[in-house]
Amino acid sequence: MVLAKLKARLGKRKRHAYLSLEQTRVLFSFLNKYTSLLCIVLFFIGTGWILLLPHDGYSKHTYVSENALLPGQVNVYYGYNDINAAENYRAELLQLHHQNISARSQYIQGELGKAGFKAVTQDFDIKGISGINTFAIYRTPRSDGKEALVLSAPWTSRTGEANINGLAALLSLSKLFKRNVYWSKDIILLVTDQANAGTQAWLEAYHGIEQQGTYSSLVMPRSGAIQGVVNLDFPGTNDYERLGIFFEGVNGQLPNLDLINTIRIVAESTARIPVTLHDSNDPITLTNDAYWSGLTHLLNSMKSQVFGHPSSDAGLYLRYKIDAVTIHGIHGTNQLHSLFGFHRIGILVESTFRSLNNLLEHFHQSFFFYMLPKPNRYVSIGVYMPPVIVYACCLVFQISFLSSCLSSLRVHIPCHASLILDSHIFSVCAYSLVLYYLDPKMIEAEDREIKLKKAVAAPAYSVYDRPMGSAFAVMAIVLLAGMSLFAVMQPQAMDYFPGDNMIECLGYQIASAGAIAALVVFLASLWIRSHDKTTYDARLLKCLCLAVGAMTIATVSLLNFSLGIATALATIIPYTIVRPSDSLALKALYVALLALVSPLGLTAAYATYANTTIVQVIMPLVWDYQLVHSWFLAYVCTVYWPVNLAMQILVLSS
Repeated sequence: MVLAKLKARLGKRKRHAYLSLEQTRVLFSFLNKYTSLLCIVLFFIGTGWILLLPHDGYSKHTYVSENALLPGQVNVYYGYNDINAAENYRAELLQLHHQNISARSQYIQGELGKAGFKAVTQDFDIKGISGINTFAIYRTPRSDGKEALVLSAPWTSRTGEANINGLAALLSLSKLFKRNVYWSKDIILLVTDQANAGTQAWLEAYHGIEQQGTYSSLVMPRSGAIQGVVNLDFPGTNDYERLGIFFEGVNGQLPNLDLINTIRIVAESTARIPVTLHDSNDPITLTNDAYWSGLTHLLNSMKSQVFGHPSSDAGLYLRYKIDAVTIHGIHGTNQLHSLFGFHRIGILVESTFRSLNNLLEHFHQSFFFYMLPKPNRYVSIGVYMPPVIVYACCLVFQISFLSSCLSSLRVHIPCHASLILDSHIFSVCAYSLVLYYLDPKMIEAEDREIKLKKAVAAPAYSVYDRPMGSAFAVMAIVLLAGMSLFAVMQPQAMDYFPGDNMIECLGYQIASAGAIAALVVFLASLWIRSHDKTTYDARLLKCLCLAVGAMTIATVSLLNFSLGIATALATIIPYTIVRPSDSLALKALYVALLALVSPLGLTAAYATYANTTIVQVIMPLVWDYQLVHSWFLAYVCTVYWPVNLAMQILVLSS
């Protein structure tokens, strides 16, 4: 009796598995027929998801996670005397503005010394850029010297104007810091020269990284570990309408969200200053349309992250695990009745430093991965990462259901194995791999044979080899070519090219890189066409290109979300459309499309849009790689470009 019931149950399970296998065949046939259309649909789903992020329904209100900060909960003492001192400093700085950097540095050093700080200057020559930094350290009575806060200001604002108000505010705040005794951390005041170069030189010297021509790290005056940095950027001598916050660092790094939240809360509640992101003078950002304003902020932030370029001098501190932001004064446009000057700037900085002074440990409570559509709203990583998975699936599905690749493989699965496998145990990835290695025609033939003979299928996993050698050889060739392109684009390689100046040398470098790329595509295609067709299958090469592309999008987005998204937007549609073809017209169309999305093609398109030259577009990227150690140049040359070359070889060799 028990055996009969057991047999009946096993029979039901087998029939259920058999029906699931029939459904699997139908699903496979459907997906195999509409793979390209499905990938394009997924691409637009991912893009639509990103475009929905500025909506309030996909973001949350920001909040302070570190309770010790207590933003806006203290009395401030920046008063009339400090405002008067700032105005006097502004008048003196205006007179010194046109003098050389040596005279200006001596003036800053003297004024900080009068305020009671230990002030020194740092002469630096980093990557051919020379200048003088001035900094001072106030070793507070209650501090043990193990932690410090930094208040910095550059000589030149990001707008190109002199940072007169920013420097005057810093000097006036130095007296405020000195006359109060409640500080539990040392305070460092820093005035940098030559924008990012000066900040980078000071950071390297402070952290003991020896650089020829800079202040020796052995005698470098220093305090403890830096807990937070506020960079003052208030150009000109007029008052301001809004306060802009710049927070993007090198290679897409971001400061802890608590630092931004603290500054915003203090600005709105204590200093009564309207806050925005970046220098939002765009008419779209100034409108009352919350969606378009948020989208503009997101695109500005993603632009800085894609190129790995810090949006301000404060972004360089993030490489040393120091949370830093730049507060930037935006001149009035249409709300001249609500301008602010030294009084509110001083209150903002004082109250912010009082909050940072309360920190018991390094920033860690809040988010390091986020997107900001508004100063008071954030998008968490769990909301903005799914589009990356959707983009990667666009390429993975093409590999899984590429019927032309499946025809080269023959795998036999035994009947008893196919019957006992229940469909609910397959995950998406496992299911894709099964479809990749199974030939539906062989399954159907095997099933008919089973029904006729009522017997077990042929031996399991009778696999026929694929000609993968040529495809792997092409990938190896393009990767070596990418390394060669990277070597050619190095700043040190300029010495080996003719030219009277840097612009001409860089032009020769770009031309040489383009020639190398074209030569590799031509020679590799010629080599493949001269071989027997049985040893090469262009469809297998496309599978490898799609696999590398999906892996790149998925992994790079974990380090730099914006760079992963930019890679997906530039490659998914072209790589989906391009395929081996015997038609010369289609070959020309595919090569033109791939050339357009190549690094040189995208650069030329952007240069045309911005009404500039290719050299002027690429020069900042080269210097970012050398000066601030940006990854963008290395990524383009060694990862993005090789896959693009392999796709061109795929078209020309078919």
